[in-house]
Amino acid sequence: MQLPFGEWLPDQPDHLNPGATVATNVYHAQSSYKPVKGLVSYSGTSTVTQNAKGAGSFRNNENTVFTFVGTADTIYQLSSGAFVDKGAGGLFLNTAKATCTITVSDYANIGAGKTITLKKNDASTIVFTSTVGTASGTQFKVETNNNTTATNLKTAINAHADFTATVVDAVVTVTRAAVGRLNLTNVSSDTVRLTTTNFVGGTPLSGTANDFITFTQFGNFVIATNGVDAPQYFLMGTSTGFVNLQTLADSTGSGTVPSKFRVSGVIRDFLVTANIENAKNRVAWSGLNDISTWEAGVKSSDTQDLPGSGGQVVAITSGEVGYVFRQDQIIRMDFVGGATIFRFSVISANRGAVFGQTVCQDNRQVFFYASDGFFQINGDQVLPIGAEKVNRFFDADLNKAYTDRITAAVDPFNTLAIWLYPSKDNPNTTGICDKMLIYNYVTQKWSVAKIKASQIFKQFVVANTVELMDIISENLDEINISLDTPFWTTGHLYLGAIDENFKAAIFSGTSLEAELETKETELFPGSRANITGVRPIVDASANVVIKTRNKLADAVTSSASSSMNDSGINPVRQSGRYFRANVKIPANTLWTNAQGIDLTASPGGDR
Repeated sequence: MQLPFGEWLPDQPDHLNPGATVATNVYHAQSSYKPVKGLVSYSGTSTVTQNAKGAGSFRNNENTVFTFVGTADTIYQLSSGAFVDKGAGGLFLNTAKATCTITVSDYANIGAGKTITLKKNDASTIVFTSTVGTASGTQFKVETNNNTTATNLKTAINAHADFTATVVDAVVTVTRAAVGRLNLTNVSSDTVRLTTTNFVGGTPLSGTANDFITFTQFGNFVIATNGVDAPQYFLMGTSTGFVNLQTLADSTGSGTVPSKFRVSGVIRDFLVTANIENAKNRVAWSGLNDISTWEAGVKSSDTQDLPGSGGQVVAITSGEVGYVFRQDQIIRMDFVGGATIFRFSVISANRGAVFGQTVCQDNRQVFFYASDGFFQINGDQVLPIGAEKVNRFFDADLNKAYTDRITAAVDPFNTLAIWLYPSKDNPNTTGICDKMLIYNYVTQKWSVAKIKASQIFKQFVVANTVELMDIISENLDEINISLDTPFWTTGHLYLGAIDENFKAAIFSGTSLEAELETKETELFPGSRANITGVRPIVDASANVVIKTRNKLADAVTSSASSSMNDSGINPVRQSGRYFRANVKIPANTLWTNAQGIDLTASPGGDR
C-alpha cells in the first residue's frame, strides 16, 4: 500500500489532510520533494557587525559583478572575498575625505620600534615604525623635538599614495586619499607619546532597525536609499564609493532629486521613486534613460500623487510594467508616452504589502505578503496562493516582535519564492531569522526550512574560472563551496544570503535533516490496522516513526524510530485505527527525491 507525501497543507486538519502534514527542510518539485541544503559562507572574516538591512547583486556591461550589503549605518561591497566599507563615508559624505590625527609628545622617550598603524581603503594596513637611526621606507626618525619628530613621521606617511599628511605644532593630520569614512581606528603602540584619533569625515547612516536599504540597478548605476538619508549612486566600474545622487543631477543633468525616498524601481527606461519625504503617496520618475534629470517636463520626467487612502508606498517592482505597492492598495504602472507618460491602474483596491521587503519577483511573476496572507500577481489579477494552505500556519509561527526582519527573494534556478522570517521559537533576540517559507511557483506547492540568516537575495555568478575562486578565497584549499555545485556555472542568478555571522553565503552545503509526514488516514475503513513494515520511497536511507490513535479525540501514540534494513524496509510493529508515517532523512545524507511510503499492513479487527 503506497501513500504519497502529497502537498504540504499545515492549515488543514491532520486527519484526512489531502497532503503532507510535515514538510521541513525540503522543497517541492514536480513529483517529489527535494533537499534544502545548508548555508556555506564564501566571504572572509566579516567587517559587518549588524543585521543586514538590504542586499543586492548586480553586473555591469562588462559582466563584472558587484555585490552590496546595507546595514543600519553603512554600506559594504563584497570585494576579493571580504566586505569593504563603501558607505557612511561614501554614502552621505558628499566630497569630504576622511582624516585622523597623530599627536607627538615627549619625543625623547618614544624610543625605537614604536609603531603607528594606518588602515587603507581596502582595510589592509601600513605600519610606520620609529627609529633612532637613519629612517627608510615606513620608518620615521625620532629627533630633536616633538615637531621635528612629527615632521619625520609626515615625510614617511607622504611616501605612500594612500595618505597625505601635514604638520602643525607636532600634530600630524593624515588625510585618506579617497573620499569616504573608513570606520576603523589608527593604532599606536605608544598611547602616551603617540596619541591617535579615529578616521573621521562623514557620518553613519541615520536609519533605524526598521529602515531597510533598497538597491536598484539602472544601467551601470546602482541606486541606494533608506528613506531617511539622501539617495546615493554607485557607478559600477568607476566609483570608489557611494555618492549623493543630487551631485549627478547638478553636474550633468537638471532638476532636484527627491531629497529622500524609501523605494525605487526601473520601469521601462525610467528610475521610478516613491514614498518621498513629506509625500508618502507620491511617485516621481527621472528623465528618459537619464537618472541625472529630475526637472518636470524635461525628458518626460514628472511626478504623480496617488489618490485615495491606500497608505504609504512600500515597494515598486521593475520591468516593462511596474507594480506600486501601498500598504492597502496595488497600482499597475504602464508607460504610454505622450503627455500622460505613465498610466496608473488600481488592480487591488483594499490589499497591499505589509512591508516592502516581503515583495519579490522573477521577471513578470510577482509575489508578496499582505495582512491576510500570501498572493501572486498575474497581469491585472491578484491571486491567493496561501489561503487554506499556509496563511494560518505562518501567522501563528511568526515572531511578531521582529516582523520588520522578514525578507523575500526568488530562487530562479529552482523556481522558488522564499520568505525568510523569525519564528516564535527563535531564541535570538537580535532578530536574526531562523526559518524560510518556500513556495514553488511552478508546482504551486509549499514547504518550510530551518535556516539562520539576516538576509536573502538573488546573486550573480558570472564565471567558472580560477579568477572567481581567487575572489572567494586566496587559498583554493580553503574554499568551502564544492566544485561540483551549480554555483560555478556561468551567468546564472542564485539565491544568496547574509548568514547569522554576517558573511555572504550560498545554499550549497550538505542537506539539512529532512522531515516529511503523510496525512492521517484510516487504512481499512471500519477496522484497525496492524503495521509490520514501511518502505520509504526515498533514494536514501531514512528513519520512520509510525503515529497512531484509536479515536480522533485521543492523543497520538508514536512507535520507536526504525532504521532501514538491507532490504530497504524499516521494520515496525504498530496497531491503531488512524495512521500516519513520519520519515526523517538524516542531515548530510546525499539524496535527490522523497515521494512517499510503501507499507505492509493488515486489518486488525474493530477493537
